[in-house]
Amino acid sequence: MTPSEQMPQPGGAAPYCVISGGDEHDRLAAIARGEAQSRRRRNSLIRYDFFAEPAWDMLLELYIHRHGGRSINLESLGAVTVAGPTTALRWIGLLIDKNLIAWRHPGTGESDIQIALSDRGVEEMEKYLRDRLLRAAP
Repeated sequence: MTPSEQMPQPGGAAPYCVISGGDEHDRLAAIARGEAQSRRRRNSLIRYDFFAEPAWDMLLELYIHRHGGRSINLESLGAVTVAGPTTALRWIGLLIDKNLIAWRHPGTGESDIQIALSDRGVEEMEKYLRDRLLRAAP
């Protein structure tokens, strides 16, 4: 993968993260990584409760993990958002109900529960990320 570069967005919104080269999935993952990083940076600088979107934080992280060929366990997914564990579990349940994510339980403990985007979740995320990619093109 080639190094990513930040492109300023009109209107002062978060920059797009664009990869020169690579395939479309590399570029989409770079946009997801850039957005996730911008959200974490914003949450560290401005009070979290103004911008609470735990489900979106989770979907971004799941897309990034999928691009890397990995799933994420339940506990780690809940930690990507600054919402508490109960709130994170509630959002995970809603995302499962909406068929945006899926889980499997290969072990015996709660930490063994693996979460990944469902096929529908991948389609929805890529629709959004492709739109970002197209708007970032000169």
